[in-house]
Amino acid sequence: MLVYVLSKTGKPLMPCKPAKAKKLLQGGNARVVKKTPFTIQLNWLTEEQTQPVTLGIDTGYENVGVSATSGKEELFSAEVQLRTDISKLLTEKRMYRRNRRSRLWYRKTRFLNRKKPEGWLAPSIQNKLDAHIKVINHVKEILPVSQINIEVASFDVQKIKNPDISGTGYQDGEQTGFWNTREYVLHRDGHICQVCKGKSKYPVLEVHHIIPRSQGGTDKPDNLITLCETCHQKYHRGEIKLKIKPSKEFKAETFMSTVWWKLVNRLRESGNVVNATYVSKII
Repeated sequence: MLVYVLSKTGKPLMPCKPAKAKKLLQGGNARVVKKTPFTIQLNWLTEEQTQPVTLGIDTGYENVGVSATSGKEELFSAEVQLRTDISKLLTEKRMYRRNRRSRLWYRKTRFLNRKKPEGWLAPSIQNKLDAHIKVINHVKEILPVSQINIEVASFDVQKIKNPDISGTGYQDGEQTGFWNTREYVLHRDGHICQVCKGKSKYPVLEVHHIIPRSQGGTDKPDNLITLCETCHQKYHRGEIKLKIKPSKEFKAETFMSTVWWKLVNRLRESGNVVNATYVSKII
């Protein structure tokens, strides 16, 4: 167990043992500035000499691994769990906004004035990226970090789905030649309801999300299924259940491939010495 130390000017110093921190506090030479993790600040000016501290970050979609070391000694370690409810919160926000808009019908419409800035990321991904940076800055507040090592990986999602893919196969996907995703799903399912197999004889077919978008589902064909309007309404009323196993999602792989370089660049722009450690490419 270690106690983290700050100089009188607020610069992080090397941590000390609890016994030494106790003597400093009892002698009035330091004060407690943070309880989690326990951190003290010296009350007198001292030399701010430190040892090189390397901060290792294991990036992830749901969890972030953190480890700070000096030589062979580990000074700090933690596992941070990231939020997964951003999509749900945005759905609630949209509901409240539409409700408010319906009561302010006399106002001029403003739905066309929203523009995405350059480098825009989806809110759920942006939150995870900001969480990584927040964790790193939190460690830098209590330890004199001199170098940051970030473990990153590049995933070939198409190769994971189809190990034999090559060349133009990356361009000619499963939806090649179809007008949109809905047309492809209807063709894939033979224009037949996948629940009643056409027994309802209802002519209107609809494309249903197996995992709702509010729960993290996507608009990819693997998450869509053809239902007639009769079965679709019965499902939403809870009268029937879909006996379909959801396909594997590649959110974590897509997140890693999209965000890691943004994380490295933002840290370098802040003046940090960052090394990207590449793990084996998963194919």
